[in-house]
Parts: sequence; C-alpha cells; structure tokens
Amino acid sequence: MIQLFPIKIKIKKQIFDLTQAISSSGFVFKENDIIVISSKFVSISEGSFVDLASVKESLEAKILAKKYYMDPKVVEIVLRESDVVFGGLPGFLLSIKNGVLAPNAGLDKSNAPENNIICLPDDPFFSAEKVRMHFIIKYGLKIGVVISDSRLMPTRIGTIGVAVGCAGIEPVEDLRGSQDLYGNIMKYTLKANADALATMGTFVMGETDESVPVVVIRGTNIPMTDRSLTWKDLSINYNNDIYLRGIDS
Repeated sequence: MIQLFPIKIKIKKQIFDLTQAISSSGFVFKENDIIVISSKFVSISEGSFVDLASVKESLEAKILAKKYYMDPKVVEIVLRESDVVFGGLPGFLLSIKNGVLAPNAGLDKSNAPENNIICLPDDPFFSAEKVRMHFIIKYGLKIGVVISDSRLMPTRIGTIGVAVGCAGIEPVEDLRGSQDLYGNIMKYTLKANADALATMGTFVMGETDESVPVVVIRGTNIPMTDRSLTWKDLSINYNNDIYLRGIDS
C-alpha cells in the first residue's frame, strides 16, 4: 500500500541547511522511502534567487520585453536561465531548462523574498544526491529523492508536478517487451516514475500557504539505484519531441 506523509516546515526566506531541515523534522524515515522536495524549497536553501534591483537588462531582453509586455529584468533572468527560448505570448516566454519545457524557465515570484525572484536549483540532481547521501551516511538508510516543480500541461487546466532532479530511484521504467492484460506486447511504453512521484508530492504540497515543502512517499516498490543521474535520464531532445515536432510541421 502506498502511503504519503506531508512534512510541515516553517517558511524559509534565506539560505539554510536543506538536509538538516528535513532530517530534524521529527518524521521517522524508513528504508526505501522516497522524499519529494519542492524545487522552490531547494532553491531558497541554496540561495538560487535573484534581486531584481541588481539585474541589468541586455538589448535582447528589452526587445523581448516590449514584444511580450514583460518586465525587462525578468526577461533578462529568463534568458540567462534558459537553454532554449522558443518564443512567447504576453507575460511569458516559452523555454527549456535542463530538459524541462516551462514558461519563463521556471522562475517563481510567489513566496519569494521581497523584490526577489526564485530560479530553479542550479543542479537539482546534485542537490538530490546530497540529500540521499546524507541519509546513507548519517542514518544508514537508502532512500530516493525527487525534486519537484509544478507545471502547466499543454491543453490542460491547472498544474501538476514534474521532476526537475532525482537520486536513488530509476526515473524511467522501460516496459517495452512486457505484455498487457490481453497478451499484447508493449512496443513503446516507458513509465515516468520520477514525474509520477513529483505529481503525487505536488498534490499533497499544495500551491499556496500550506507550508508543506516535503512529502514522503512509502510503499511504491519503484526500482532503486546508486547510479549517478542527470536530466538526460528523464528527458529527450526537443528536436525529437512529438509535440514540438508536430507543431513545427
């Protein structure tokens, strides 16, 4: 049976020790637990936020800001944070960062320190691995870690979760070659374990003032791993993406 445990932690507005905040929460962790952590919580712990007053806009940022009715300082940060910017619409630039398609490179003003904007963690896979290793070294527990962010899905209303980093679990499970209930061989199916866990965690965390930046998921039976993971273990190149290729055609 799968169980989900929300962990309430006081709001943090400055850099703090992420592993200490989680491990000192009072929750009793067990072997093979999976810890889902809000990307915003990780970003604040690492100081991954930008004071808008310190940003100097480039000419490109000013041009795009005028075109899409945006603050040129925000546009400048989006350009710095993005791997690719495809275009946009009023208020948003559509971009990819570390294999994740997101408006404005995942920047977030909500619950941010005053006059600041929160960016995604610089290296969320490294951040996840640090938490995993902390539990191995200090408690002798093998756990999985997923760093989640909320995302809009094309043609859908509302947000779900997406994994921007993970450690200790197999993020994608290859089901090709297995059979369905009728004996049909699966030819294309890969199960997005990390994204599914991120969505479960995001659902429990909420999106406003819940103060639940961490959710523990127990009883998933998802394959665990010690191998080093990167965004390439979760994402495909946008040139091969069925949606983006379909729009381009």
